[in-house]
Amino acid sequence: GDLIYRYRMEDGLEGDEGTFTACAFWRVGCLALDGRTGEAKAAFERLISRCNDVGLLAEEIDPASGAQRGNTPQGFSHMALI
Repeated sequence: GDLIYRYRMEDGLEGDEGTFTACAFWRVGCLALDGRTGEAKAAFERLISRCNDVGLLAEEIDPASGAQRGNTPQGFSHMALI
């Protein structure tokens, strides 16, 4: 899928973590650099559809519900989008 965890969850820390929004946009860039522009465009469009009602992105996206989690707005997420 389009959502990517920033590291393996077996880290010994309590709690869970959503997928990291910046990683998902970095993947889009990698797809484009690999010449897979159709896949990159489709993934990008799916990711930007996850913006909230005023166009902002959070630090994380819950993979089960699609809800934004963590710091909102998150500068890293927007930097990766650009």
